[in-house]
Amino acid sequence: SGLRYLPTGYTADLDLGLDRLPAGEPVIVRGLGLAFVDLMVLLTSGRGGRFVREHDGELVYLPSGREPLLHVGSRRGVPYHAKTAYPFQGPRPPAPRFLTAGALGEGPWNFRRDVWPLAAKELAFAYYHELLNNHSKRVRIGWAEFAERFAAEEWRSPGMRLLIRKTVPRHADRLDLDRLDRPLERIRFGDQAGLRRWMDGYMAADLARRSDPAHSADHALILGLLSVNGVLAELGISDRWFEGFFSYVASGPPGPRLEELKALARAGVVTFLGADVRVEHRGGRWLAQSPTLPGAVPAETLVEARL
Repeated sequence: SGLRYLPTGYTADLDLGLDRLPAGEPVIVRGLGLAFVDLMVLLTSGRGGRFVREHDGELVYLPSGREPLLHVGSRRGVPYHAKTAYPFQGPRPPAPRFLTAGALGEGPWNFRRDVWPLAAKELAFAYYHELLNNHSKRVRIGWAEFAERFAAEEWRSPGMRLLIRKTVPRHADRLDLDRLDRPLERIRFGDQAGLRRWMDGYMAADLARRSDPAHSADHALILGLLSVNGVLAELGISDRWFEGFFSYVASGPPGPRLEELKALARAGVVTFLGADVRVEHRGGRWLAQSPTLPGAVPAETLVEARL
């Protein structure tokens, strides 16, 4: 017994003393990226638990009884998006077009003010290039007309928003980078069960979307992110928020791992804490709380599942 703290690191590569995490006891985990996925595997199937598929196709986790109870949260409160599970068939997006040294001018730059509007416009251009060219039944104008009008507008200007609304009738087909980045923003739940149901639906929707070539515009967005990342590297621009956003959208786990996380949550081995999780040391324990949920979760162990 006693307070434990396991620091940041590449979970699968470091001897973090995971054997010291006792079965059946709550463990607060900060981070929902790839380091968390490694940790999740080591502490569940790595301790003798099994995943089986039911007759209806649902993946179910059968605990060994040796698992700790993982209470997991992060800044976003959701896991990284699953990798796309289909080959990309369309032409690569025409990028970079807007995020260039010429457009940026002389530095130094403020990332959010100077760089992000051009980067975001680049990402949207890549996304809509794929949607309009390869899913033309879901849009109302052709690519050439859209591209010309889009290029003439500032990022998030009223004109650009109107153009996108008129071109793309279905809300699910529009790119919302703010919503993508912060899916739990301003959402509040009265209890853990409400958040658990929301997370179950969120992960199911992500798995379905990332395995469906009807949403190949998401894959084009990833190609756009790679292009933007390359331009930033060339210009020597780094930004911690963007690096995290890039990993969250483009460098997530394979779909089967996200499906396993969904099963672990249904089995009660993983419990989600919500977004903007804060952990403090009080009264000889760690306490984790989030504006997403009322109350706080106590534990004797805190694991930093972050790189």
